[in-house]
Amino acid sequence: MSAEQNPYPGLRPFKLEESYLFFGREGQSEDLLRRLERSHFVAVVGTSGSGKSSLVRAGLLPLLSGGFMPNTGADWRVAIFRPGNSPIHNLAQALVESEPAAAENKTAAELKVGIAETILRRSAVGLLDYADGKEFARGENLLVVVDQFEELFRFKKDSGIEQAEDEAAAFVKLFLEATRDRSARIYVIITMRSDFLGDCAQFRDLPEAINDGQYLIPRLTRDQLRQVIESPAKVHGAQISPALVTNLLNQIGDDQDQLPVLQHSLMRTWDKWAERENQNSEITNNDYDSRNHLR
Repeated sequence: MSAEQNPYPGLRPFKLEESYLFFGREGQSEDLLRRLERSHFVAVVGTSGSGKSSLVRAGLLPLLSGGFMPNTGADWRVAIFRPGNSPIHNLAQALVESEPAAAENKTAAELKVGIAETILRRSAVGLLDYADGKEFARGENLLVVVDQFEELFRFKKDSGIEQAEDEAAAFVKLFLEATRDRSARIYVIITMRSDFLGDCAQFRDLPEAINDGQYLIPRLTRDQLRQVIESPAKVHGAQISPALVTNLLNQIGDDQDQLPVLQHSLMRTWDKWAERENQNSEITNNDYDSRNHLR
């Protein structure tokens, strides 16, 4: 039994390398894979805290790297980023960071990002042009993940940058054009809060693309939530008491935007249990103190 490594990520999403700790959404990962194979563009939509980013990172990415998408192989380059206050620049930086060989120094990396950004800004097919360049190996697939896509609407409205509207529109057009060409081996996923769906009408062709490739993240059943709670501890040889499991399930109830808070509570509970001298006993409600209540 290992108490040193905490199997719960807390408030952040699961990472790719934590896929062995990601439970409760196995069937959903396969559904998302099939949707991506069919349309090349998928919008993963759900409420805040519903697990969108974790599903992509720890659910989908292992399937891609394992070669589970037919006719593509297992050679994938993945660029994950958030739009922030400079969506095209952040895309360029993510593309460069996804390269197998890192730049020798900071200056070289900045130069490569500048070149990538220039290619992206050159035309609406800039992402296609970049993926057609010497940086990509023959047969290599590219997955671009735009996490928290709703940041683009705030950028467009509140950034104070001249031509922010044109910048946002150009950014959207880059990935729509890239995924329209099915021979290009480029795939795009955006994660977005469902309450921003209506805002997508601001961009030409984006609502149509989302209609064709939307994945509304399903709610977890009580049994799936039980796996989320119990299974990561079991991987490390620990056991959560039935009383604590029931307590947590009752607290979260139907409010599944509390999943990050649940993970945070489990992380703190694990840390408290790990401080005990006797770690052969169950993790109990005594380890889950009053500061950890979900509500």
